[in-house]
Amino acid sequence: MAIFPKAGRPLARPPGARGARARPPLARAAANGPARAAPARSRPREAWLSLAGVSASGLRELGPALPRTAAQQGGPRLRPETAKPRAGRAPIWGINVSANQDEELDHETFLMQIDQETKKCTFYSSTGGYWTLVTHGGIQATATQVSANTMFEIEWHGRRVALKASNGRYVCMKKNGQLAAISDFVGEDELFILKLINRPILVLRGLDGFVCHRRGSNQLDTNRSTYDVFHLSFRDGAYQIRGRGGGFWYTGSHGSVCSDGDLAEDFLFEFRERGRLAIRALSGKYLRGGASGLLRADADLPTGEALWEY
Repeated sequence: MAIFPKAGRPLARPPGARGARARPPLARAAANGPARAAPARSRPREAWLSLAGVSASGLRELGPALPRTAAQQGGPRLRPETAKPRAGRAPIWGINVSANQDEELDHETFLMQIDQETKKCTFYSSTGGYWTLVTHGGIQATATQVSANTMFEIEWHGRRVALKASNGRYVCMKKNGQLAAISDFVGEDELFILKLINRPILVLRGLDGFVCHRRGSNQLDTNRSTYDVFHLSFRDGAYQIRGRGGGFWYTGSHGSVCSDGDLAEDFLFEFRERGRLAIRALSGKYLRGGASGLLRADADLPTGEALWEY
């Protein structure tokens, strides 16, 4: 996951920094064009995400680079983005995690790993360190091992997320761009956008089987032994899903999900468990399978039939 600021922010950068930061493989979302991805059958258990605006820059000398194998097959890569951009802030080139970058490169991309028992997550940087809570609520990407201080709780707020650290406080962006877990409430400074950047295609499997186009229909089955490949694009914290023939997913009557739309409809991805996500429609309902074998957006909670391997 990489955290970046909103576009249009003039940022300073130390001389020579740009050339030292190579663009990572699979670092672009499907919205920016097709990208090479792992075969649909291999579903890594973690994801690389980008938090727009957030960066672990300046840590190159503090730890080994992320192994290439992990960079290629890691789970969700997320790039977080600050929901409230600040203009004219220079990046912090030290050990702190900061929300002050406008490019999506290695230092702005983090591997999000979800603990199966607690459902809390860690963020691993390309420099070889985990985010960790330090003195006075600061966030640094320096931990070499997982501990209580490297675990963060994700709260889903529609198109945005909030992160709660082990001290019980929310991570926010300070005026100088640094991240710190010092807030008791969620406001604009505590909200981020998570952008999945290493999943240009999507294969879903539920409790009864794979999601696949229903023959002779525009609806989708959830109990097939074979899978269909769907394509993802990203916009403002939401995803658009495109299927066979270029048609988009949308919700029809009675919550049924159809796949022949001319216009893209937004769906929200919530990474709830390791290797599993929930998909929320604009109605606020979650997509689920069921006895009928049809994909419907009518679940109230992201549990059971509303969780999908991806």
